Amino acid sequence: MELKLSTKLKKDPIGIDALEEYLNEASDFSFELRILKKLTEMGISCDHGGQYRDPDTKKYREFDLRVSLTQGAATFVAAIECKSIGLHFPLLVSCVHRRETEAFHEAFLHSKKKSQDASAPFYLPHIEMPSAMHGIRIGTSALYPTGEPVGKSTAQVGRYANKEDLHVNDAEFFEKWSQALQSLDDLVDNISDDELVDIVGSVKPHWAIALPIVVIPDGTLWTVNYSDDGSKEGSPSQVDRASIFIGREYKGLMPGGSYIVSHLEVMTETGLATFFGDYLMKDKALLNLVRGR
Repeated sequence: MELKLSTKLKKDPIGIDALEEYLNEASDFSFELRILKKLTEMGISCDHGGQYRDPDTKKYREFDLRVSLTQGAATFVAAIECKSIGLHFPLLVSCVHRRETEAFHEAFLHSKKKSQDASAPFYLPHIEMPSAMHGIRIGTSALYPTGEPVGKSTAQVGRYANKEDLHVNDAEFFEKWSQALQSLDDLVDNISDDELVDIVGSVKPHWAIALPIVVIPDGTLWTVNYSDDGSKEGSPSQVDRASIFIGREYKGLMPGGSYIVSHLEVMTETGLATFFGDYLMKDKALLNLVRGR
């Protein structure tokens, strides 16, 4: 169902049938509750429906879900926005082959200082920690390997009622995309602080990563791949996960610090469960993911 705001609404009273139609076919809230239930059943801690301060507008907004998961020496946080789109108006992500300069993610490393002997258990010979906390670029990312498809453009595609014309729009999805990026701001701030290690009860060194995620219903996510010369490589295909390169830099951490989120994740409900199961819940999977191993 596509909802449109209009200044020329009918003056007939809206009754229970219209409200039920909205709740059954177009409610983001019922979908986000379903995602919350799925994650909770997997043993994942979630915050639901709180407020955050938008770093761009400085206004307070409401997030859908926030996730925090610690496995041993690694912590994962995510800002998750849920969008209940229909099979009649699916999302198409247009992809190209990921360049080497895009094949990375960043992580924070809370480490002992490099003043110890080289034989010490936590000696890290190639990493100097500056006074300002910066994200460390992991160029061997298992999440984002060189040459794999990476999203560069999005569009929801449908047809007008009683017409053959296509209706193409990315405004609603872009709004959810923006909310996920903005909601992630203070989560990045939280994991940049050395006090994180005290909070999660782990020992140093400790790694931390943050991701923005938009979740949509099963069967509504498609991708199409293009070669470098602009020719289409085959037909669109249904997928459960697509990564879109964004390269957004987060500041407002410790003075002078920075952290770059390289990709936005778009997943179906099934894709979200698979992602958490494969990358986050297995023994040492999260630590290996964050370190790029």
